[in-house]
Amino acid sequence: MFTTVLPVRWSDQDINRHVNNARVVTLIEEARLAAIAHWMGADGIPDPIRPRVVVSLNLDYLRPIDHGPELTARVWVSRLGRSSYTVAYELLQYGQVAARARTVLVQMDPATGRSVPLPDTVRAALEDIVVTDEIVASEPAAVRDNRA
Repeated sequence: MFTTVLPVRWSDQDINRHVNNARVVTLIEEARLAAIAHWMGADGIPDPIRPRVVVSLNLDYLRPIDHGPELTARVWVSRLGRSSYTVAYELLQYGQVAARARTVLVQMDPATGRSVPLPDTVRAALEDIVVTDEIVASEPAAVRDNRA
């Protein structure tokens, strides 16, 4: 599991003085890019020749996210398929989960727009870090925070 602190910008707020729902999607994207760079190194850098695209995004807003207090993202790969993988997220503030999300990324052939198998190097990197949702749910938060 990858953990990172995300900066909440003043401009992320809406008229209700909490982070706007669309900005939460951007924060999740930033957490995913940081996690993928950590997990895959150079293979995690976006590449137009071998694109991986988000084909699904599910996001549950559990509590408002405020500007100011630290926002922590926990990110993990919860499923690995032939041409896709699922990334799961928890955003925490005040020690509580404020949002949970899941994205499915698919390896694409840019010429055809169709899915293709994940490259061997990507698959190898991801196979070593898949953490099922059941494992995450069973661990105390302190343990989850310290997983690599």
